[in-house]
Amino acid sequence: MPLRHALDHHARQRPDALAVAICDTRLTYGALFERLKKLHAALSKLPLQPRPDLPLPDGARNFALSIGNHAQAPTLLAAALATPHAVTLLDPHWPDALHQRVLAKLPPDALFCLSSQTGLIDAAKHLGIPAICVDTDASETFLTAPEDIPFTDPRAIFMVGFTSGTTSEPKAFARARHSWRASLDASRLAFALTEQSHTFVPGPLSHGITLYALAETLELGTAFHALPKFDLAEAHRAMAHTRRIVAVPSLLGALCRDKPLDQIVEITTAGAKLDPALLEKARSFFPRARIHEYYGASELGFVSLNTHGRESSSAPAYSVGRPFPHVELSLRQNGQEVPQGEPGTIFVRGDLAIDGYLWGGRNSGFRREGPWATVGDVGKLNYDGSLSLLGREGGMVITAGHNVYPQEIETALAEIPGISGAAVLGLAHQSRGQELVAILNGDTPLAEIKSQLAIRLPRYKLPRHFYRLTDWPLTTSGKPDRGRLMSWLHKKDPRLVPTTG
Repeated sequence: MPLRHALDHHARQRPDALAVAICDTRLTYGALFERLKKLHAALSKLPLQPRPDLPLPDGARNFALSIGNHAQAPTLLAAALATPHAVTLLDPHWPDALHQRVLAKLPPDALFCLSSQTGLIDAAKHLGIPAICVDTDASETFLTAPEDIPFTDPRAIFMVGFTSGTTSEPKAFARARHSWRASLDASRLAFALTEQSHTFVPGPLSHGITLYALAETLELGTAFHALPKFDLAEAHRAMAHTRRIVAVPSLLGALCRDKPLDQIVEITTAGAKLDPALLEKARSFFPRARIHEYYGASELGFVSLNTHGRESSSAPAYSVGRPFPHVELSLRQNGQEVPQGEPGTIFVRGDLAIDGYLWGGRNSGFRREGPWATVGDVGKLNYDGSLSLLGREGGMVITAGHNVYPQEIETALAEIPGISGAAVLGLAHQSRGQELVAILNGDTPLAEIKSQLAIRLPRYKLPRHFYRLTDWPLTTSGKPDRGRLMSWLHKKDPRLVPTTG
């Protein structure tokens, strides 16, 4: 059922049940739904900004959000999920100039921000957009008398998100309600969610994996726990009240400290491949948990799933699993399917993908071929039906005339004991065109690494140079920052330690 009806049901049947907790700030389902009715009423009274690229139903408004994990964030995000209004998710880490460009391209009817974001506030005022600082009294005075929340049109847009993809300028996309409605139906079964799936999410609420976990949790009527910022001690206190974790691999690894936690029974992770060392570490630290590792994209939704139990996995660990429920896969080159085992661009067919970008992505990212959609990731279908990732279109390295996808080498490196992180890049070379460089985190001797790789890969896929790195640069979504790693290589940054033995 639509999330608006689910929240109404929980508020009536279990008004005192905990809905959201961010450290000491707690909201019951009764209080949350009452606040949503006030927020809906206040948003409905806002003057409309000219915005031809984002059609919304009559009476609906679009509000921009840039408040990180402030205690007000779950309520504002729930307003987009359960009322007719839509949210534009701004990244608080963006520079002021980028915020200004985004606001000018797609002016919201209101901006919710922090009082410290003076550049963003000035940009909004310049465009005539009211800025409401949630860390002041302004957020309370903005609310008006509650009004009943009307039916939400499943075809209507509820969120504008951004993905940088392979370019530095983010691409904007709009997502309609029906796509997440279909996703929630599929993920409830795939992730084994129940009425006891109280969930802890340590990551930023502005990221898709976290926002989606909020939607899952509120639909179930369970409790959603988050943190203003990551703190291991606070994380352990939150996990004591939950049975489920949703986190990107880097944050999941950060949680695996101190003593094992028996109460966690389900973990959902995405955003980067779960390397074997981290999988074993998570299995040890959360001994009762099944680990649901999915591959997807903001534009596509879910693509594939690999569920790891205590002793075995639903697909080989080197893969990203088998097709997600409701999703079909096709690997293609030049509009034609490639044979099984051959590399091709990953296309999906289902009801979870967006229609297209609002802007950006003309030469990269999301595109369609009839009913099939892709973001340009390259992979291969293994003979057991599982999917392996090889890289991104345009990310292929050509070395000595051979086509090489770095992801395949990274997967092989991750299987070597003692290596907890790996990135493979292609550097320009005078005679080979490009040469492969591996950046590693781990203390495995180089001779052992080369020996293990020689067993797994043909000679032309073996990196020519190896570097050690202990403190990895990450993007705001917790993925290794390849652009910065490449910059460090070019500059011979001392953080990259050449490995010769």
